[in-house]
This record gives sequence, C-alpha cells and structure tokens, in this order.
Amino acid sequence: MGLHSTQETWSTLKHLPFAVLLHDTQSQTYQANANAQTLFDLNTNSPLTENDFNHLTLINPLSKIIFSIKSLFNDYLLPHTSNQILIEKQGNTFLLNVRLAHVNESLSMLVFELIKNNVNEEYNFDKVISSISTDLIDIQIDDIDKHIDYALKAIGTVANADRSYLFRFNKNNTKMSNTHEWVNEGILPFKDTLQDVPKSALPYFFSLMNDTYLFKVNDTSTLPKAALSEKIEFEQQEIKSVLCIGLRYEKELVGFIGCDSVKELREWTDLDLIRLKLVGEILTNAFKNIDYRKKLELAQRQLITANKKLNELANTDGLTNIANRRSFDRALKNEIRRCVRNQHPIALIICDIDFFKYYNDNYGHQQGDEALKIVASTLNKLCNRQGDLAARYGGEEFVIILPATDAKQCKAFTTLIQKEIECLNIEHHYSNIAKRLTVSMGFYALIPNTKTLPEDLISNADSALYNAKKTGRNKASEFISE
Repeated sequence: MGLHSTQETWSTLKHLPFAVLLHDTQSQTYQANANAQTLFDLNTNSPLTENDFNHLTLINPLSKIIFSIKSLFNDYLLPHTSNQILIEKQGNTFLLNVRLAHVNESLSMLVFELIKNNVNEEYNFDKVISSISTDLIDIQIDDIDKHIDYALKAIGTVANADRSYLFRFNKNNTKMSNTHEWVNEGILPFKDTLQDVPKSALPYFFSLMNDTYLFKVNDTSTLPKAALSEKIEFEQQEIKSVLCIGLRYEKELVGFIGCDSVKELREWTDLDLIRLKLVGEILTNAFKNIDYRKKLELAQRQLITANKKLNELANTDGLTNIANRRSFDRALKNEIRRCVRNQHPIALIICDIDFFKYYNDNYGHQQGDEALKIVASTLNKLCNRQGDLAARYGGEEFVIILPATDAKQCKAFTTLIQKEIECLNIEHHYSNIAKRLTVSMGFYALIPNTKTLPEDLISNADSALYNAKKTGRNKASEFISE
C-alpha cells in the first residue's frame, strides 16, 4: 500500500473514540490518534518510529516478560481477541485491554482500553500466584530453577522486600544452603557466601523455626540476647527486617523461604505472611512432586534392570554364559521363519566334545567346567553375524544356528571351528584320537519352506553328528537328504 492509501486509511481510523495505534510494516512506522498520544505520552509528530516508544515498558501481567511495541503487533496478541498488558511510564503502571486487527497486508491496528490506573503489585499477585502454581504442577527437574526464581521475584516485589530467597537443608539436616535468591536493584546478593552454613550457628533462629515454622522480625536491632549470633549475621548483611517461613515435608523441616529489608525497617503485615506461606506451600508441593518422580523413575530403572537380568538368566546358560537350550529353541523357530520369508538357506551345527567323560573322570569336574567355558566362548566369538547363535545344548554338546548359510559355507565354518579348537591346545591325554581336546560335528543346511520344522534340522544334524563320531571323530559330517 502506498503512502497516499495509508494516509487515507488513517484519516478514518484516527477519529475512533479509543486509543488507536496503526503500524505500517512496509515503512516500519506508527500512527497514534489523540487518545493514544495522551495515554502513552507520545510526541504529536507523525509518523512515529519504534524509538518513540522507548519511554514505555510493556509487560505481560502473568509472566512479567517485557516486550517491544513491534512484537505487540507481530506475535504477542491474537487477532480479534481481547488481551491484557501492563504499561509502565513515569513510575506509574496501567492495566490495559488490547485488541489487534489486520487492516490489510501491510497495516495492523491496535485498540487500547484502560482497565485500571496506577496498578500495583498487589492487584497482580493473585494472577501471578495462579501462574506460579500452574507452572509448578507438572514441574520437571531440569526447569525448576527458573520457576523458583520467578516465584521469589514475585513475592519479593509484592512484599516490597530487598531480597527474597530459598534455603534447603542437607540430608543430615545439619547444614543449610541458599539455593535461590532474588535481590532488588542496588542490593548486594549473599547467595554465594551462604552455602553449607551449620544450623548450629543460628540457634535462636532454628529454635523458633522448629517450634513455629516462622521467624518474623520487624526490627533486627531489638532481637534478644539469645539471638546474638543471628544479630551479628543480620548486621553483616545489613538486614533491618526479616520474615521467614519454614518448608515442611512429611512433618519435617526441610528448608525455609524468606524476605528481608535492607534500606529501611519493615512492618510485616498478615498479608505478607499469608502470601509468603502460600508461595512456600507451592514450592514444597513442587519438591514433593519432584521427589516422587525421582523415586518413581528410580524404581522403574531398577525394575527394567531386574527384568533384563531375569531375562538374561532365563536365556543364558549358567555355566558357560552363552545362550541356553530355551534361547536356542526360540531363535531357531524365528530364524526358520525369516529364511522362509526371504528364501534364504539356513544351517545348523551340533558339536560334541570328544571323550569328554574321560576328561571329567581324569582331570576332575572343575577342570571339565573350565574346558566347557573355553569351548563355549570360542564358538560364541565365531558367531559374529546378525542372527548367528551359539548355544549350549546340554552336557558337552553345543549347537550353532547360521542363517543365510548354505552347505558349502557351513562346511567351511566347521573347518574354522576345528582350527580354533585346535589352537586352544587343551591337554586331553585320555582321548582315544588325540592328546588334546577335539570336537565332532554334524551339520545340515537347506532352504526352508512353511512345512520345515525345527525338529527336522535338529534330527538331521544329530544324525550327521552320529555319523562323524562313528567314522572316527574329530571331524564334521553333513546330513544329505535322499
């Protein structure tokens, strides 16, 4: 839209009986009618730029977020709906209703209605506390800090305090630390110096806190002699008045929330006390929720770990730590189905340690168990493809599933097994075929179909193993279908 068209539009809008601002996105300029000029103390010269609004502070009444006049037009308000904003100018705060309307692609209009003049923090506190409570209902541990900081700023501001803070006790309930602190402009913070403070250093304070969950002092100079330690601490921090509320969790004092005044003495009112208690209760409930969530997450992790361990125990051979018979049976069914779908071959090997009874009888069962572990580990390391599985079948027998493996490839694999077992060089002077530990193997490979059963592979591989043992041992024999 050209300048002439914008002026024509404004010549109509400026006569509306409300405070009106018009924004031209092409020229990034603003027009203000007489009511808006009065409301916002604007220069009558038009058009205006964003700099002409620098004397104003625009605030979200709930979040206290400050934003610019440009964002008010662009992304803060929903068109054709009523929104509330706070505007500060010359020390006064005004609560306004605002409506946004888009005149055309380049022109947007704001209409303002004054709701309340000289708004103070007390008016906003109910909304602020509602916002705090809502934010902390489903609080996550990774964003609680910003919500606590917001709550402390809210209570500190509404109570006209110079500081507001949160202290938490350690697990032994012997020390306290300032975990969060808000300070007013020009006030010295003390959070960093108030870490791991022994509770015994402030006996009068904690005596009252344990009995009444309240420490309310309008003038710290009037503290009794019993509060000498507290009086010295307050003088160091230049605290003239202080108000603290205890935080209880399952009837135990776990910390406190407080405000203090540095610049002048403060007569704490019942309203101050109620508001501080309310914020304290909200924070305590948030901590309870986080603590409950932590315990629940810990229990869930422990349950997952326990289930994983139980699953491993249920599917792992206790002696050799490779798959057991149960795991093998399930894997063989699954791999047969997969190979049927993909029309891939599958091979099964059954291994038997030669003359293992003689080994156990002469070297002892403990040495025999060690030999089984070594052989199992060797077979397991050779099964390094997805779907390959080495399992203990029973006693000194082991089985190996090789998906997508034909008879020729399986034969080569049995040769590799023999070489690896030979390299182990496990002494076996009581074997009838060698002076070291050897294995006999039977294997069977086929392209399965929907009628192929696990029992077929096992039976045929077992027949081949019988043939290998019958014809000399320390060898591999293939089952060939007739």
